Amino acid sequence: MAGWYIVHLFATKRDRKNKQKELRINYLIEAWRKLEYASNRKDVNAVEYVEKPIADIQLFGTKKQIELAIKIANELAETRGTNLIELLTELRQDLRRELNLEKIDTPIKVFRDGLPPLS
Repeated sequence: MAGWYIVHLFATKRDRKNKQKELRINYLIEAWRKLEYASNRKDVNAVEYVEKPIADIQLFGTKKQIELAIKIANELAETRGTNLIELLTELRQDLRRELNLEKIDTPIKVFRDGLPPLS
């Protein structure tokens, strides 16, 4: 009986950790997608594609991701412009590591047909 209880405790702990990891990954993937979409676009819903992802990163991100998100928020508040590539690169590296995918060193290239590059 005690053995079953110990196995149950370990399984519960493992399941909780897996759920937390899954939730974190899902939020960061969605943040990455929205920030990538907003990158190099002029007419973007700032609340949906920049403010919410920045808030999610401050909640679920690593220390470095949070620092980069705060830097971006400050730059946007001060100059109405910023470069998202450093944060996108950091998110990509972290998510690929979490998902056990191959490490990629290729720089991120955001392509928008007909728009001049902003980052």
